Amino acid sequence: MIGLARRHPVLVAAFTLALCAALFFAGRLVVQTVYWSQHRNEAVQPWMTIGYVGRSWGLPPREIDARADLPVPESGHPKTLQQIADERGIAVAEVIALVERTVAEMRAERAAGGGQP
Repeated sequence: MIGLARRHPVLVAAFTLALCAALFFAGRLVVQTVYWSQHRNEAVQPWMTIGYVGRSWGLPPREIDARADLPVPESGHPKTLQQIADERGIAVAEVIALVERTVAEMRAERAAGGGQP
């Protein structure tokens, strides 16, 4: 191996970088897979964003936004349900109830075959 590194240092360096990148992304995949396998169908909480709710329930977050008439994230900064409630001047429980109704409707449609798998 040392002889190969001396004869082809650029090739060995490129291979090492590619291997490190592959290990990094494989590690991320494992961590995210384990995390989301443990956080399926979580009860909706004030700290959650619509994106988190969508991923937890396996539903498209932007569709939840549209159906519940919630704001779409601006410039990549999603708002928590608490922030949405504060901006609207209503109790967070009302926003949570709205999101829960929307999620229940979407899941019922999906179960009836009206939605995407």
